[in-house]
Amino acid sequence: MPRRPAGRRSPFRKFLLAITLTDGHKGWKSRLRIIKNEAVTTNAAAHSSSKPASPGKDGSPGSPLITVAICTRNREHFLRKAVQSVLGQIAGEAEILIIDNASTDTTPEVAARLAADNPCVTVCRENEVGLSAARNTALSKARGKYVLFLDDDAVADAGWFSAYHRFLSAPPSGRIAVVGGAVLPDYEVWPPKWLAPELEELNLGEAVKRISARDGPWGGNSAYRREVVLQEGMFDTRLGRKGPSLGAHEESELNQRLEKAGYEIWWLPPARIKHFIPAGRVRLQWHLRSQFNQGRSSVILRLGSMGGEAPRALFRLGRVLVAPFHIAICLLAAAVMLPRRQGQTAAAYLLRAGRIAGITRESLVCSRRP
Repeated sequence: MPRRPAGRRSPFRKFLLAITLTDGHKGWKSRLRIIKNEAVTTNAAAHSSSKPASPGKDGSPGSPLITVAICTRNREHFLRKAVQSVLGQIAGEAEILIIDNASTDTTPEVAARLAADNPCVTVCRENEVGLSAARNTALSKARGKYVLFLDDDAVADAGWFSAYHRFLSAPPSGRIAVVGGAVLPDYEVWPPKWLAPELEELNLGEAVKRISARDGPWGGNSAYRREVVLQEGMFDTRLGRKGPSLGAHEESELNQRLEKAGYEIWWLPPARIKHFIPAGRVRLQWHLRSQFNQGRSSVILRLGSMGGEAPRALFRLGRVLVAPFHIAICLLAAAVMLPRRQGQTAAAYLLRAGRIAGITRESLVCSRRP
C-alpha cells in the first residue's frame, strides 16, 4: 500500500481537527497555547475588584522605577529562593514586596527574616486567599511606577531585573502598560513524552516586540504600570488560583481589558525566569484538573461580557447541548492517536475534553444561580 506523503493529513484526521478546533486556530500546538493563554474580553464593570478612590501618582519623586512583588502562600522554602534570586540584581531604590497570602505555615516568619536582613524587602499580609487578591494588594502597596511580579516558586535568571530596568527606563512607547518575558520550566523529574512544551513554557521568540493580549505574558513574569492598572481596574478576584483551586485567566482578563482601553503589551526576551515544576504536576491527572478549572474560568469571563439574561441563557444552553458530542469526538481522536504513538496529540485531545467538561459544569452551575 503506498505511503501518504509526509505532512499530509488523512481525511479522517482533517475531520477530527475541524470539528474539535472551535477557537479558529490551526494546529494542535496552537490549541495548546490557547489552552494556556485563552481569555475572553469581559466588561470592566463586571469584575469584582474595586478601583481605589485615589490611586498613587505615577512615578512620584523618591519612588523607585520598579517594585518586585512576590505573592506567596505556604511556601517558605520556595520564597527564600525566589527572593535571593532577585536580591543580587536590584540596584538603586528598587524594592521587593512580599505579599503573604494568609499563610498558615512558617512563611510569615521566613518573610519577616528576609525583611529584617534586607532593607529593600517589605512584607504585607493579605488575608483574602487568592492570587488575584494578593496581586491587587501588591499593586495598592507598591511604591514603584511598575510592579514586576515573580512567582514564589520561580527564580529569576541573571540579568532579569536589569532587562526590565533598561526597557522601562526608556520605553519605546508611552502607552505600554504590560511587559513580560519567558517562563522556562525547571522540572523536578524528567517530563513524559506526551507533555507538550507549550503547557509549561512561554517563549515568544528572541525579538523585543509588541504582542497581543491573547499571546501573553503570564502573570508570574510580568510588569504592570501601576497607575494604569489602578485606573482601569485591577485583577478580577473571581479568577486565578485560590488555595487548592486551579482557577486561571486573571492576567489574561486584565491584559485584554488594558489592550481594549488602548494600552500596549510588549515581549521582553532577556527577562527570563525558571519556574519549578514538581513531580505531581507532570501527571495527566493534574493537567486534566487544570484544564477543567480553566474551562470554568472561561465561562465566568464570557458571561461577564454579555449584556442581558437572554444571551447568557443561550450561551449556557448551547455549551451544554454540544458538550457531549465534542467530548466524545475528543476521546475518539485520542484513542485513534495513541496506537500511532502520537502521545502529545492524544494528550491535547484529552485535555480539550477536560476543558469542555469544565465549560459544561460552569454553564450548569451558573444556570442555577439567582
